[in-house]
Amino acid sequence: MRFELGSAEDRKKAFRELWRAILGDLARGRVPTYHVVVVEEGNEGTEFADHYMTPVSLEPVDDRGSIGVWAQDFEFFLKLLLRLRNVVAVEYVPERPAVVFTYVHSCGCG
Repeated sequence: MRFELGSAEDRKKAFRELWRAILGDLARGRVPTYHVVVVEEGNEGTEFADHYMTPVSLEPVDDRGSIGVWAQDFEFFLKLLLRLRNVVAVEYVPERPAVVFTYVHSCGCG
């Protein structure tokens, strides 16, 4: 599923649908990654950069050193990234699973 983020309502709808998909994956033991594709539009053309993140706490949650996966971490970063006005689109890729954000930055630099 893909969302173009042209309005506040688009962002709210994207949050609702993506949050449902993320929670479903977490419940099945699949940990989604957040993938930010940065599109840099400058005087010499367009450049792309990729950034990957998995919002997982690395603090041990028990004496055996188990790692915690907190749904609140996924929710926080989803809300944060959807609030950035330069994020113009978001897509959910269930096969990976991944949430792919398109961030467009036009710096006017060479």
